[in-house]
Order: sequence, then structure tokens, then C-alpha cells
Amino acid sequence: MPDTAPRPHQHDSTEVLKVALVNVSADARWYSQTGPKKHEDALHQIADGFLDELQFRGEL
Repeated sequence: MPDTAPRPHQHDSTEVLKVALVNVSADARWYSQTGPKKHEDALHQIADGFLDELQFRGEL
């Protein structure tokens, strides 16, 4: 059976994903220092989605 896991960023270019990852990571670091924690956690989840797609493509 083929892998049918959703890939919400499959149509985004690698360059866009890398820039988005840098930006969301910077925002997560900022929230880790200033709070609230729920914003930091949400940004880490978003970053994980970008990382998953980049790893799937073999870009990391």
C-alpha cells in the first residue's frame, strides 16, 4: 500500500520552505523568551511541518 500521509507543503518550493523555516524558527525563539508558551509551541509545530517536507525531499 502506498504512503498516503498528507504533505500540506508538497507544492511549495524548497526555497520558500527554507525561508519560512528560518522565519518561524526566529519567531519561536522570540516567544520562548517573551511568552506566551502556547505561541512558541504552535510555531514549533509549524516548523516541524516544514522540516518534514524538506526531509522528505532530501534537502536536509
